Amino acid sequence: MTIAGICIAGGIGSVLRFWLGQMISAKRNSFSIPIGILTINILGAFGLGLFTALNITNPSVSTIIGTGFFGAFTTFSTFSVEAVQLLLEKRVKESLLYTAITLCGCLVAFWCGIALLS
Repeated sequence: MTIAGICIAGGIGSVLRFWLGQMISAKRNSFSIPIGILTINILGAFGLGLFTALNITNPSVSTIIGTGFFGAFTTFSTFSVEAVQLLLEKRVKESLLYTAITLCGCLVAFWCGIALLS
């Protein structure tokens, strides 16, 4: 049952990531860093913080939502590709900025999610 739940939640998370990424990219103005995945990862970290603060004691539910949905919604691999692509384009400042905002933003967002419900 847990595996099926992870598959379903992961499917929902990945589709939501794709859809939201497309929406953000379509409205993208003149950002010098990949704002779509940055926004998604920060939102996902905040959501996971909220979910963590709920302190769900059912391990299956925690795995399905935490690993399935949030694991598929957020994406470290795409962040890595985009950061390296900026470096390959010799846009070192943008890559460092993107990396710093992603890492700090996700940590702060996760903490805010926990703090909000604690």
